[in-house]
Amino acid sequence: MTLSGSEREQEERDEELSAAARSLHHEWDSPGLWASIEAGMRDLDANPHDASTPPTFARWQSLAAAAVIALTLAPTSWLGWRWFMLGPKPDAAAVEERRQRLLSEDALAAIERSETQYIQAIDELTRVVAPRLDMPDSPLLVNLRERLEIIDAAITEYRAEIARNRFNAHLRRQLLWIYQEKRHTLEQIQEYAPDAL
Repeated sequence: MTLSGSEREQEERDEELSAAARSLHHEWDSPGLWASIEAGMRDLDANPHDASTPPTFARWQSLAAAAVIALTLAPTSWLGWRWFMLGPKPDAAAVEERRQRLLSEDALAAIERSETQYIQAIDELTRVVAPRLDMPDSPLLVNLRERLEIIDAAITEYRAEIARNRFNAHLRRQLLWIYQEKRHTLEQIQEYAPDAL
């Protein structure tokens, strides 16, 4: 059988490795080794319950106790770790409540944006109507001015209540109604013609 080039190289390496291993082999005399082993065995036979070397049964008993403790603590440790890492699972009601709260906050933000735009429109109307409020007193104009003062006081009061409870839909509906009344009053002032009386 002929060897290929790579097989020949492998065989040469194996031979070199074997030669290196043979050169590392050293022997020395140990006359007391077997005598000390024999003396230890005799001592063990003579004193089987020596405190320095526990009996085989006691070793197995210790290992069994350690295994029982490990098997008992392993599931508990795993459950504790899992609870610590993952935390308690929220129930479906809490998840739904959180989702509704988020929707409520989104709706509230949309309402507040609309309210801001409505207030800006009313403020612009107030600016346009301001010269008419300074006109000479007529019974209708006095009545409309007093009505505006009452509406502005109500708006201030409702805004304070809403600041304490932003999600109160009833208060927001009432405030919207008051804003509509203010707009209607301002429109009446704008339409007021002093020569019509």
